[in-house]
Amino acid sequence: MVGDKIAVIGDRDTVIGFRMAGVSETAVPTGPDETEDALKHYFRDPDIGLIVITEPLAKTVEKTILELSQVPVPVIMLIPDRNGSTGAYESVLRELVRRAVGLEIDI
Repeated sequence: MVGDKIAVIGDRDTVIGFRMAGVSETAVPTGPDETEDALKHYFRDPDIGLIVITEPLAKTVEKTILELSQVPVPVIMLIPDRNGSTGAYESVLRELVRRAVGLEIDI
């Protein structure tokens, strides 16, 4: 069975918002190593079906996200933080499309 829980990795404000919406699996890492550890922890949890990570943190572990995204579940979704979009999702998505299709596509 595919996991039905959501995990959120982000800054304090983002995590608080998701906690208010009922998400209990959250992490507020203070650096790239903690971000990668949290990402891998939630990725290995069979109860997690979706990992939400803010773009600034995702940018620091982009290589790990690309490696983990080769498996369809859990889904890793990048979202902007309170400062707005950084465009990090575009570079990750572009690389995933390139790997899947073999072509560079402007997004």
